[in-house]
Amino acid sequence: MGFAIKEPYMPKKPTHSAPPMALALDGSLLLNASAQLDPALFAKLAQALSVRPSELFIGRRLPPAQRTEALHRFDDAAAEAAARIHGLSAQSSSRGRLRKTNKKV
Repeated sequence: MGFAIKEPYMPKKPTHSAPPMALALDGSLLLNASAQLDPALFAKLAQALSVRPSELFIGRRLPPAQRTEALHRFDDAAAEAAARIHGLSAQSSSRGRLRKTNKKV
């Protein structure tokens, strides 16, 4: 009797990889709405514009309240990333110091 090993379920990645958001020159924040489009329509738009789907960004301007909330989240995420990077570099530098002090002479 054999057992089949199933691969863990992984949701399919979107067929396009344009950024989820963009900051416009006027300071407005745009949400990429292309993921909300029908895939066939999205492909037709990309073909009509002679671009690859990964190059197509269809922006929807966020209202001021959502823009403010999104920018706060970006700020929090950047602060967390910086803290983790700083923590990792501090750990690796302290490990290096420990190795140097534990060397036999």
